[in-house]
Amino acid sequence: MKRKWILPLVLLALALIIGLRLAANKKKLDAAKEPVDRSAFAIPVNTVMAARGPVEGVFTVPGTLEPYEKARVMVQAQGKLATLHVDLGSRVSKGQTLGSLEVAQKQLDLQAAELQLEKLRKDDQRYRELVAGKATTEASYDDVHYQFESAKVKVDQIRQQLRDAQVISPVNGTVVAKNVEVGEYVSANTAVVEVVDVSRLKAKVYVSEQDAYRVKEGDAVTVTSDVYPGESFQGTVSFVSPRGDASHNYLVEVAVKNEKAHALKSGTFISARFDTGATGDMLAIPKSALGEGMKDAYVYVVVGDTSGMRAQRRPLVLGREVGERVEVVQGLQPNEVVVVSGQLNLVDGSRVSVNAGGK
Repeated sequence: MKRKWILPLVLLALALIIGLRLAANKKKLDAAKEPVDRSAFAIPVNTVMAARGPVEGVFTVPGTLEPYEKARVMVQAQGKLATLHVDLGSRVSKGQTLGSLEVAQKQLDLQAAELQLEKLRKDDQRYRELVAGKATTEASYDDVHYQFESAKVKVDQIRQQLRDAQVISPVNGTVVAKNVEVGEYVSANTAVVEVVDVSRLKAKVYVSEQDAYRVKEGDAVTVTSDVYPGESFQGTVSFVSPRGDASHNYLVEVAVKNEKAHALKSGTFISARFDTGATGDMLAIPKSALGEGMKDAYVYVVVGDTSGMRAQRRPLVLGREVGERVEVVQGLQPNEVVVVSGQLNLVDGSRVSVNAGGK
């Protein structure tokens, strides 16, 4: 009888020992996860002083080329696609018919409607003459004339339906996508093909608020691309947005003539060089000071005296990039001390110590 209880007791003891061991380990892990209170420690950092400096009227910004004109060629009706006369790469002209839905029944309907219209046209003329000779009543003529006018509307409706079934290009260009094949059913407002015109291109770039007031429509722009090292393309400012984004950057479009000798393609990355002819100054800091890069930019500014210096998180609005520096449009003042290294260990309010020669 005693042996019967030995094994359960041993297992229970082992379970208790394991449970106590796990509980002790969990306490150690939880203690390790507890955030360390670093408020009493000063984190060493390197800093620079934000300062205004001269900047030339010449500046370069990155951008992307897009076709000057592009279109998704749609049909306004629904039905089976009967014909499509183009392939990828085909050159098309504005107004050219590229294909059509199945319209055989509509064409028969049109023929019948036109025959009916011709009959009613003759009836309308005959009843007009009868009314003039007082051989019939005005009411009889009104009834025939109403049928004649209704038949004209029906013919116009069928003709419009036939036009809506045509695939017609609204622009000159090259077919770059075929979304529907012959024999497939097409819903109304479906893009059958896509056409782009790359004989002219436009570069979309963004400039700072300060530069947006200097750049004017018609200004010459030099465009370069890594695709053609050492080559440059002439562009012209075609649009300057009157509205900036949340970072005070303004969209500028540059029209670029596509040269046959060095043809560019839509989607190519380019650099656009502007020369406003005006010099000025800007408040700039090193890019290394930015907490998480150019997007959602912020820096840490050192505030307080040597007895209690602390880091203050400061969101920024950035402008142009000049080499390894970046313009600060909003968020800093000249002579403020900015952290350029060590900021990964900081939070807003952290105590800091500035390394010798770093301020």
